[in-house]
Amino acid sequence: MLLVDSDVDALGALASALRARGLTVNNANGAFEAVEQAFKRRPDVVLAARAVDEDSALADAFAAVPDLADTPILFLVDGDDGDDELGPDDVLRSDVDHIVSRITEASPRGSRPTALQEIRGDLQQVPLVDLLQLLAMSRRSGVLGITTPAGAGELRISAGEVIDAVYRRLEGEEALYRLLGERDGHFAFSPGEPTSARRIVVPTSRLLMEALRQVDEVQRRRAELAPAGEAFLVTEPSSDDLDLSPLHGHPTFGAGPISVQAAEADDAGAGVPDVTSALLPTGAARGSMPPPPTLRAAESAAIKLEALRYPTAPPPASIGEPTERAIVAEKITALLQMPHNLDELLDEIGGPDLLILEVLMELTASGKVRRISLADLTTPFAPAEHFPVLRSLVTRLARAGFAPPPHLVIAASARRMTTLSHAVRRIADAVVPAEAPPNAPLPRPLGVIRLGDGVELTLVGLPTDEAFAPTWPLALHGAAAVVRLGDAGKEALAAHCEALELLLLDAEAMMGPLDLASPGQITLLVRTALEAAAGV
Repeated sequence: MLLVDSDVDALGALASALRARGLTVNNANGAFEAVEQAFKRRPDVVLAARAVDEDSALADAFAAVPDLADTPILFLVDGDDGDDELGPDDVLRSDVDHIVSRITEASPRGSRPTALQEIRGDLQQVPLVDLLQLLAMSRRSGVLGITTPAGAGELRISAGEVIDAVYRRLEGEEALYRLLGERDGHFAFSPGEPTSARRIVVPTSRLLMEALRQVDEVQRRRAELAPAGEAFLVTEPSSDDLDLSPLHGHPTFGAGPISVQAAEADDAGAGVPDVTSALLPTGAARGSMPPPPTLRAAESAAIKLEALRYPTAPPPASIGEPTERAIVAEKITALLQMPHNLDELLDEIGGPDLLILEVLMELTASGKVRRISLADLTTPFAPAEHFPVLRSLVTRLARAGFAPPPHLVIAASARRMTTLSHAVRRIADAVVPAEAPPNAPLPRPLGVIRLGDGVELTLVGLPTDEAFAPTWPLALHGAAAVVRLGDAGKEALAAHCEALELLLLDAEAMMGPLDLASPGQITLLVRTALEAAAGV
């Protein structure tokens, strides 16, 4: 069959569900591509999203090609409308079993028995390793659809060899290894020569041997790292100071000097803690640069790290070269600027699961990364009984001449602002902006705290890079108060607040040492600042 839908995510989900039921599915994302695919593959049935057939575009396109004019076309309809409201060629997208039944009825080959051509089963009864060995011995070709509690995947097999794999957001060998670790789920093998390009070139027998070595070790390390499903987050830096020393002083860089300005251009934005040193061998010369705040920036840092050659032999490691481990560490710390659980980390970071888990264990043991219990991931702004008092405080903070809601400014270094921003996102009563923050250290909205009865408080972040001090009044004008973290801004921020007659509060003086990654501590800081600003 040919599945046509412009929504890539919806198309992929339905295609996997149909393949798991034994259908051979090809995809297209529009009427033009559908005709092209149909002329090439001659499907028995076309299943298309109704939106693709706007003004009968799809039906007319097929009717215009004599060889395709008789191809049955069914249309997917979203929603929970009853069958009496559906057209004769309509099927509900959510009812996969009914879709399969209608396809079988519409197909000229619908009456052909398929049970003998298919293999279906349960992974608990037939492990995937055993199934692949059976398919290899019989040199079968086809698509093996696998549905697990975590998501759907596919293995494309040619003459008994796995040539491609997809699972959730993974592809190739990484997807295969992850699927081989799944113990719960269902499978369905649909025979036929797969049409996908070959992305796995290693013999399946070798992959299975390596998988048997790694799968149990991966499970053990997952249990050690997150026995209760904990998430992970980079540890809040003890200092706002960034090490911006250039890399060109490193004696083993042969491609010429790399300036601080070039490093900053590649890694614009707030930095993350320097974790590379935790993974380099003792005695290795080290350069440093502002670590990247995003995975995309981590890739550029990884390219620089690949040029590094270590003057001494690295300590023995179970998997991965030192350079590869350092690159993975950069990616982990880039992602963990906000909390991620193990599944999210393994999906986002390219590389063997075992390598990623080993590096994460090292970062955790060295204190660069810390665990967060599920209970700490989100927190309410305050107990429900405190909201009437908080609404009264916020109402008193409105300044004449400025439109509500009043805003509270939190000033911090650009490095700490990233951590603060993600903590605000985990306050249950906060509405955070959908757009990404600017790369430059400019004032930015952190979120709006909704206190009920139409009363709101806006939190504004002020990165205190003095080179951007002329932009500070954008955030400071009309503020209820300014809360300074550490010595952010120093005398310059104090001078601005004095000129604008703003109350400047010292966070550590009010609260003591703060964990910016904890949304609970941020809510307590904001509530304390409100009381101080209102004179309570």
